Amino acid sequence: MIAASLRFPVLVGIYLLVDTGTQIAFEATSRAIGDMPISPAFLQAVAQSPASWVAALLYFATYASWILILKYCPLGKAFPLTTLSYVTVPLASWLIFGEGVGLVPALGIALILAGVWLIGPEAEQSEAKTAEQAKPAASTPSTGVKSCADL
Repeated sequence: MIAASLRFPVLVGIYLLVDTGTQIAFEATSRAIGDMPISPAFLQAVAQSPASWVAALLYFATYASWILILKYCPLGKAFPLTTLSYVTVPLASWLIFGEGVGLVPALGIALILAGVWLIGPEAEQSEAKTAEQAKPAASTPSTGVKSCADL
């Protein structure tokens, strides 16, 4: 079992891993198919590509991991973390396919990281304020949804 303090970071890590893997599998499918025009043969090539099936499975894993994150964390706090895929996908593309990342995209990646960092404390403060204002009465049953900060 994962310690409560590590649950949220581990879930986000899993999400980023499978989401990045999905994009890599999409690219691998595209490279395997080559420059085919959209046609029945194109669809057949997609269906026969192992990378395409990996992409489909990883897409489902991305969906499932996202639902699990939302089980423990409000959408407003969790959603900005999805932008970290804009960091992990170019990095994986560079490592796996040798794709370059120029100066302007690298600056964009740095801005995304800064933005996620800046949003984090504000979302936590907003969440704490909202939770304080909406404290249920002692007789109100819990919804089972926990705060990200509690994870």
